[in-house]
Amino acid sequence: MNYRVTDTHVYVLDSHDTIQDVLCFPRSKQGYKNLVELVYDSETHEITNIDDFKVFDHSRVNVPSKGGFFYTEEFLNPILKLVNENKL
Repeated sequence: MNYRVTDTHVYVLDSHDTIQDVLCFPRSKQGYKNLVELVYDSETHEITNIDDFKVFDHSRVNVPSKGGFFYTEEFLNPILKLVNENKL
């Protein structure tokens, strides 16, 4: 899994075929209890150049989030663990 942790967020790169999406998860103090909470707080943004992931910052994006409700539990469970391991 390709990810980056910043002071406020965990960014996860979902890259397959011709699509590169960055999933943005806020780091919380208490952690997320389940996938519903995690996905509810998330944003998903498409990037055109995979190298942009290294410097991606969701606060500088001027296109609305795509949402993230289409990911499977199998994909999201490791992310839930990762985000909870990186609480504030």
